[in-house]
Amino acid sequence: MNQGLEAFFERYGEAYSALDANATSSMFALPFMTIHQGQGTVWETMDLLLPATASLLGWFEQQGFLNATYKIKDILQIDTHFATVNLIWSVTRLESDPWQYGTCYHLKRDADDWKIYGVVQFDAVPEIEEGIDAALRHKHTSPGL
Repeated sequence: MNQGLEAFFERYGEAYSALDANATSSMFALPFMTIHQGQGTVWETMDLLLPATASLLGWFEQQGFLNATYKIKDILQIDTHFATVNLIWSVTRLESDPWQYGTCYHLKRDADDWKIYGVVQFDAVPEIEEGIDAALRHKHTSPGL
């Protein structure tokens, strides 16, 4: 009953592993919201979201990111248009210990496919916190804010 969610996350995982900000961001719905360390941030436009995504993925690359794999822990299919998916990520890095963390994705189906409209980072990995904070600072220092 997952209505294509597994295939969606296969594509999302590929975009993330490629550190492709355009492909990753294309899977987000607007407005897009993240909750990180109890703080919510909303991006209303792709002009703000894309640079923040690129900043985070660029930071991952600087940390020796090689690839990311995931396991679907839970799928809550709310109806045919809304779902919540809990993933456990494992990030392999060059000459460093892997990162493992959980992230919850809130999705809605549009006319074409699923889109992520909300991300809740619930496992804190100290090293990753720096990259997420940098991406959030990018949003808050963008023109017009």
